[in-house]
Amino acid sequence: MIQNNKKRATIRDVAKLANVSVATVSRFLNGKKEKMTAQTAATIADAIEKLKYVPNSAAREMSNNSSKIVAVLIANLADYFSTEIFEGASKKLEAAGYIPVLLNTDSDQRHEQQLLNSINLHGFDGLLFQPLNSDTKVIKEELTRDFPVVILDRKLNRSEWPQVITDNYDASKNATEQFMQSGYKHIVVLSSTIEVASTRRDRFKAIQDTASDIDVVEIDELNFNHEEVYKKLKAKLTVNKKSLLFSLKERWLLEFLPELMKDNIISKEQCMVTGFADTKLIKSICPYAKVISQNPSYMGEQAAELLLRMLNNDEHVPETLVIKAKFKE
Repeated sequence: MIQNNKKRATIRDVAKLANVSVATVSRFLNGKKEKMTAQTAATIADAIEKLKYVPNSAAREMSNNSSKIVAVLIANLADYFSTEIFEGASKKLEAAGYIPVLLNTDSDQRHEQQLLNSINLHGFDGLLFQPLNSDTKVIKEELTRDFPVVILDRKLNRSEWPQVITDNYDASKNATEQFMQSGYKHIVVLSSTIEVASTRRDRFKAIQDTASDIDVVEIDELNFNHEEVYKKLKAKLTVNKKSLLFSLKERWLLEFLPELMKDNIISKEQCMVTGFADTKLIKSICPYAKVISQNPSYMGEQAAELLLRMLNNDEHVPETLVIKAKFKE
């Protein structure tokens, strides 16, 4: 076995070759070149190149009090919405020189707490957070680290962090009203446990405020049986009146809509479908579906922009940024 005993170059080696102090090299590495001549900077750069010197990121983190790493904690990687949030945030963060790290709670509140504890202990510069619940007090108790945080996709009361949300109530009310005007008076709501998240509560409240004939099929994300849920859904949709299937989450339309179409339960005349959907998949399965789109990638970008402003000590970051959803007929 051939062993590579070549010693890694240190900052002292660079300083010696460039004939400058270690402090001068350190200032060069941290971009503080105002007090050095162009010749000195060029000499240091040449020494770094000759020695193939790679700065010790851990040491620089200690000196700068910055890791250039941001945690992006999402609710569920199985949801397209969450992954698109990360994609949008990543574009902004990487362009600004930060490394985004994806963390997934998998819709498990105990796992979310474990991840928050880990974030408290490690050197992240900031956090983009799509929490599972909307209880500010609980989140504050679990997130004890004092650093920039932006909340995504949840409306928190008395939040001490900026938040980027959708106009869930207005979008849901608008969609419900339009379907009711077309004669779909019976609404079947399909959702993960509604009470857990503010997004679902707002959407359901809008439906309740608009319609009176409502049935609900709630799903426990961590423990559900497809066949049992489908049986309940089918029973509530196959009634002798014009019905609307309103899914509060795209995941469940992707789960059950193909089977509903196959069994001819969904139809333009008797049983229509709508819901929050952020891909083109729903329209592929049901071409006449009319869905509500939130543009999660853009939400991620905007949240990252707010976080970057906080990291740059901007004192005028808005408390709430509302991004309007679009009802696509």
